[in-house]
Amino acid sequence: MLAGASVRLRPVKADDLDWLVAACGKPSAFGEFEPFFVGEAESLRRRFEQDGLLSEDLTRLVIEDRAGRRVGLAGVDDVDLHSRVARITATILEPAERGKGLGTDAHRALVSYLFLHRGLLRIEAFVAAGNVAARAVLKRLGFVEEGTLRSRVFAHGQRHDVVVLGLLYEDWSRRSVASLAI
Repeated sequence: MLAGASVRLRPVKADDLDWLVAACGKPSAFGEFEPFFVGEAESLRRRFEQDGLLSEDLTRLVIEDRAGRRVGLAGVDDVDLHSRVARITATILEPAERGKGLGTDAHRALVSYLFLHRGLLRIEAFVAAGNVAARAVLKRLGFVEEGTLRSRVFAHGQRHDVVVLGLLYEDWSRRSVASLAI
């Protein structure tokens, strides 16, 4: 289990699957910018049977608030141990729980874990260009916008650009040391 100041990230359990499929299948779960399809939600159930959603190419973790309520889903994808790179995501699935810092804290916990315990040197995030809030969260954590993948995803009847953000260990560690000195 990973812990932040206001959230815990833990492996998905069998009794989370119905909640996960239902929550991820709601149109409001990923907002207007992030495409997620019910078929993908159901594929999480099949994947859970295979590897518990804990593998090098796809890891999913339940985000819980301090009260232990399930509020979101975090992920680590495409871990490349040779290049020491991975891509992360954290989504607060319930719109009423957004804007409370839970997603920021979940991203912060993932970043700290991957840099300190997995030895990664670079972490990436892909965010819909119109998702200004998610981009702001990542930039506050030190991520840098590195480019745009034009017309990368199809969602809600149209094509959308995706912004690629990256964070290097050396930049993160400098920021972490500087924040301790304050």
